[in-house]
Amino acid sequence: MRKTFPQLPVIGALLLASTVLNSASAAPVSVDAIKGKKILFVVGDTKKGSENDDPLVKGYLQLRGAEVTYAKSDTDVSAANGKDLVLISSTVNARELRGKYRDVPVPVATWNAYTFADMNMTGKVLHHDFSVVREKPFHNENHASFYAHATSSTNEILAAARLPHGMFNTILFSAGETNPSWGKPALSADVAVTFADDRNQAAVFAYERGALMAGEYAAPARRVGLFMGDNTFSKLSDAQGPTVNDPQEYAWFAGRRVVDAAIRWALTPPEQPVRENAPQQFEELKKLAAAKRVLFVRRLDLPWPENEASDQAHMTWLKSLGVELTVVDQMEPESHAQGKDLVIISASINKYKLGMKYANAAVPVIVLEAKAVDSLHMVSRRRNTDYGVNDHKESLYPPENYVDIARPAHPVAAGFPVGQFKLYKTPGVLAWSRPPAGAQVIATIPNQPEHATLFAYEKGATMANDAVAPARRVLFPMDASRFPDLTEEGLTVYGAVVKWGLSKPQS
Repeated sequence: MRKTFPQLPVIGALLLASTVLNSASAAPVSVDAIKGKKILFVVGDTKKGSENDDPLVKGYLQLRGAEVTYAKSDTDVSAANGKDLVLISSTVNARELRGKYRDVPVPVATWNAYTFADMNMTGKVLHHDFSVVREKPFHNENHASFYAHATSSTNEILAAARLPHGMFNTILFSAGETNPSWGKPALSADVAVTFADDRNQAAVFAYERGALMAGEYAAPARRVGLFMGDNTFSKLSDAQGPTVNDPQEYAWFAGRRVVDAAIRWALTPPEQPVRENAPQQFEELKKLAAAKRVLFVRRLDLPWPENEASDQAHMTWLKSLGVELTVVDQMEPESHAQGKDLVIISASINKYKLGMKYANAAVPVIVLEAKAVDSLHMVSRRRNTDYGVNDHKESLYPPENYVDIARPAHPVAAGFPVGQFKLYKTPGVLAWSRPPAGAQVIATIPNQPEHATLFAYEKGATMANDAVAPARRVLFPMDASRFPDLTEEGLTVYGAVVKWGLSKPQS
């Protein structure tokens, strides 16, 4: 039984289902996140005879316990003061609204695709950086938008919606025409839902406070982009009655639940990142690493002195933490990972000799050899398209020693602020990847905003080619000779990577 918004008792079923079903990962998003909140709802007018679901959205939020105030495009931005959330409807004329709410230190959720660009949530080119999928000129694409893809069950919005990875129904196909939208967010965004299983056509995406959005603009507060059009809300799919107890039906009819979860996520206060300093971090790492068993995979017969010196310095640093370090050659069997707390794969290995080893190991893995990301399911398979390097050889990109911190709230960023960060003392080989939506991108390469260089997967996250992370995975861009070249701050970030790898995920 699938009903739409006018059947208001649906909310009871939604709340019940949200409390009964278990999610694949912990999400700090309360079922009651909307209750008692003050919401500024920015709306416009639709043409006579056109459908407008703004009153239904307002009624829904009020039924959830929110205090909702309407605003128009000419309402002064000060109306956002004291509010917990600003909602922007697709009915607003974006040319009149412009970037009015771009800088407010209040969470903003918008389903007005043109505001994606005005708020630096995407680039500014229509049908490239964002689009409204109108029914007549985009008939086939519009119909394809009646279903979408959930990117990873570890995404906080999807976890709050109790939605696993995979295809699901967003809009009831029999409910008539609607004009959904999509955006192409920066790599720092968490993409929850995509159309056509394409990260660049994000139906639901979010930025954490401080994340580097388009145009190197840091989000002043949480930002959420949604796919709805003027009349989409009443057509959102929803599981009710017996379907709530059927896992397949519940996972399929989830459009309402995802939108509700995205709004709740926007209203949830984020954790404040903690800036780590090297001496304090080292002491914390020693306590965490004591008696932990670490496997270091490398090439034992290195013919290059600088690569050997780098591995030796790296291993000495690990031993100084107090770990029980086991060193094996790249050709030795994967069974060495059994019973270990962490695996580190040095860039001194040869990808073609390592093969597929450690891809399925149920142990956290830190990968330093960037060319192995495809065989470890962290990135798709096309070399120099899905992954590559900046180097001295035939690369299109020059050697580099700086990165752009794009997601300062992630523990791996060690609390360093958004923007350029000197990772290495001198320019050299630096890896880049285009990971899928399940990845959390912590840093990109300057002037290469679509190239991630430091990224991570939580346990259970969906990686490339629908592989699921058996444990935490991190790509840290450290070429074979570069451990001694890390800056003090760079070593602090690497320490944060090791700390995250050795820490247990929240359950």
